[in-house]
Amino acid sequence: MTAPFLNLSPSEARRGRTSAWIERGDGRVLMVALNRGGWTLPGGGIHPGETPQQAAVREAWEEAGAHGEVAGEPFRMYGAWDEAQECVPLRLLALEPSPEGRPVAWVNPRSLPWADDVQLRQVLAARGETPPALARPPLVVGATKGAAAHGFAHSCSFETGRLLRTLAASRPGGRVLELGGGMGVGTAWLLAGLDAAARLLTVDADPVCAGAVASLLAGDPRAEARCADWREALKGGPFDLIFVDCAPAKGEEGLDALVDALRPGGLLVLDDFSPPAFLPERLHGGDSLRDALFTHPRLLCTEVGASRRENALLATRTV
Repeated sequence: MTAPFLNLSPSEARRGRTSAWIERGDGRVLMVALNRGGWTLPGGGIHPGETPQQAAVREAWEEAGAHGEVAGEPFRMYGAWDEAQECVPLRLLALEPSPEGRPVAWVNPRSLPWADDVQLRQVLAARGETPPALARPPLVVGATKGAAAHGFAHSCSFETGRLLRTLAASRPGGRVLELGGGMGVGTAWLLAGLDAAARLLTVDADPVCAGAVASLLAGDPRAEARCADWREALKGGPFDLIFVDCAPAKGEEGLDALVDALRPGGLLVLDDFSPPAFLPERLHGGDSLRDALFTHPRLLCTEVGASRRENALLATRTV
């Protein structure tokens, strides 16, 4: 097992985080190795008395051996663990071996897979350089802004949204049900994958959420938003795809009702599963919902990673 890299500036008193964007003339960006595997922009905690710019310069040298100077204003972004940080553009003056012993890599941030890195895609978006294949559909952008304006923090993630779009596209002319529409972010991703003949019903028990989604979908003949209980919505089945995004429907006691509302060959999608490395202590003895899904006699299940911290469970009805 490889020894952990050095940490030249540990501090219990640091406040906030910063990272450095160092781009050379050919457009490649400097990244450093992580102890847990993978790559990240150089960065770390902001110590007392430091500005984000000063911390970015220091961290770039400690982690990557990069001597740099500030080349632009910082902007806010979020890391793989959803931690807020200030990303500071730096101009490279010289590059030495990493004092912390970290390997470094120069990557092309505008090409996959790098363009989809959680940090790099935010920098590209801030610079107006998002590759077309990774751009959010306009309705998703509108729904995301609406959720932010309402202070709604429970929308599906970007990664889960793209998965929903792909799965919806696999059901041409299908009938799709979303349980728990929230402020419409997941709804918008589903619609982005549906063809003209498909139909989407989205329900939420909160009248404010249901009303917001209805306004968002106004004018789209493929979609309907209702304020309703999730069990009531199932009576409109059978459906070709059901996306379960409300807590009351994510339980073993309601599983048979969900399966009954699917056509044979229909797909059940549940998000917000923690990978084993991030399971809450209450699930250390096992997850009864996972067990119920994987052992259900009418389902074939698989669990896929949507992001570093989030899995989704896909289950197809067999009979």
